[in-house]
Amino acid sequence: MHMFKISSYLTRAGFIGKQSTEQPEADKAGKVSKAEKTSQSEKVGKADNAKRADKADKAERMSKAQRCSPTLSSFVHAAARGVSRSTADNYRTAVRSFVRFNGGRDIPLSALNADTVRAYERWLQDRGVCPNTSSCYMRSLRAIHNKAASKRLVKDRKPFKGVFTGNSPTVKRGITAGELRRLKSLSPAGGGAEDGETGRKRAAVEAAALDFFLFSFYAMGMSFADLAGLRRPQVRDGVLTYRRRKTGRQVRVTLEPCMLDILDKYATRESDYLFPILYKVKGGEKDRTKGGETDKGKDGGKGRTTGGTKRGNPVEVSYSSALNRYNRALKTLAREAGIAVNLTSYVARHSWASIAYEGNVDLPVISKALGHTDTKTTLIYIGEINDTRPASANRKLLEEVFPS
Repeated sequence: MHMFKISSYLTRAGFIGKQSTEQPEADKAGKVSKAEKTSQSEKVGKADNAKRADKADKAERMSKAQRCSPTLSSFVHAAARGVSRSTADNYRTAVRSFVRFNGGRDIPLSALNADTVRAYERWLQDRGVCPNTSSCYMRSLRAIHNKAASKRLVKDRKPFKGVFTGNSPTVKRGITAGELRRLKSLSPAGGGAEDGETGRKRAAVEAAALDFFLFSFYAMGMSFADLAGLRRPQVRDGVLTYRRRKTGRQVRVTLEPCMLDILDKYATRESDYLFPILYKVKGGEKDRTKGGETDKGKDGGKGRTTGGTKRGNPVEVSYSSALNRYNRALKTLAREAGIAVNLTSYVARHSWASIAYEGNVDLPVISKALGHTDTKTTLIYIGEINDTRPASANRKLLEEVFPS
């Protein structure tokens, strides 16, 4: 009893506090902290949802953009407008190569990114495509992409940054005089023992390729591009005059008997071209006139009577397909002649320059014959060909210093 009174007194005096019904501050803080955590978790969840929604929205927009974007194959025709025929051919070849890499499927230009381009570059390398060919494909595809970007059809994300688009130095090779003589002595058989129409056609293609190669050499290393474009009016008074497609320089070639023999073989009235490279006679239109058939020509006008022999109208052939067919035939001829050099259209030009240089023909004469703008270009050109003069000079020097 006394203890209760004392306690009550002390409490009223303020020495003992009243027992609080409120929770301690620490407990309050704990409860607030949990609430805040719940709130923050909700905010993070909302942010994640927003990010996912934004990502899905971007993917949808990209998918829609790709659906609206022109494809590589469809845009190549627009990109090829206003460029040279050879450049347009390069565009189309590069696109075909890329489509093969892509499993035969076309691709929207907007889907062309750096990862895809690098994967394509590795694909080319794995298949043994030489760096310069790969570079040519990349430059062509980049040009197509840039044209689409300039028309605001795609965004320019620089997908070709970092891939090789330069030129690696290549060894220009010529063949020796002895190898040329072996080539000239060939009688193309069209595949050896192969008989029938296919064999005859192949033999005709190889025989024509041999004539074109020899004529290129006879004509002071004329390039195949210049050879293909030769026309009858360019021959006058025993001289063939033409302008180099690459430099525009005029070159005059005096026609030697060996050259006239080849020209006579391909003389025709079906076309103005000297050689059947950019055209071929195909089909034939019968005209019941006085015992024969008439080749009417492209304009349907009067043609010459062929004495009953079926003739055809000249059909244009693309330069790239003609060049490919020519180079394939040259490889066959090289095997038949036992020539190890990779025989291509330009080997005739390289061979003439190399043999002329080794025969001590004056450099300005070689330069003029090749249609170069100056002798510096010719020196660089000859330096890139397998020049045997330093080796011969060294051998002679060693024999003089150390006679056996």
